[in-house]
Amino acid sequence: MINLSLDRHDFLFAVEGFARGSHLRQHVWGEIVYRSIPQMSDDDMDYFWFYMRRDIFKQYFYELNGKKNTHVGYEDFMHALAALHRGNRYMVTFYSEIEHKQLQALCYRFNGEYHPLYLYIDGKVVGKTKKSSGLQSFHAFVPKAWIKAVAKHKAPENRHVELGREEWWNDLEIYDNFKTELL
Repeated sequence: MINLSLDRHDFLFAVEGFARGSHLRQHVWGEIVYRSIPQMSDDDMDYFWFYMRRDIFKQYFYELNGKKNTHVGYEDFMHALAALHRGNRYMVTFYSEIEHKQLQALCYRFNGEYHPLYLYIDGKVVGKTKKSSGLQSFHAFVPKAWIKAVAKHKAPENRHVELGREEWWNDLEIYDNFKTELL
């Protein structure tokens, strides 16, 4: 295992380099960006969300000869954007059919599902140790049948969003409807 320490600019440039590569590099969204969330401050998440939305989005969703197209990896890119967006946060209370107990999860919405960032039991993050943040799997979601209650968190301001692009920050529907809205 190699541990790197990058400032936000170097991290963004590295991610952009991966994103512009072939299908073999698209693991960047789940394995590098998503897994780095526990190391990010709120301001870091806002920064990465905005600059990835502004600078990388157009490489995944583009028009060619009047037809809308996507580049391989677009789903994982949108998934990572949904996870980074701090306005896309929900506290979901559910009864786990696996654990046979009621749990809470800090989630984000993506593709019609609530995806947990962290699970909580009695207010403590499940799986958090000195070596683990407790971050849940990139592909985990809470089955709809298990959900008992959902409380949306208040959307924070993002100081990195440029004037005229506020709609990007406010449009949370895009994470559930990107396949119909953008394709």
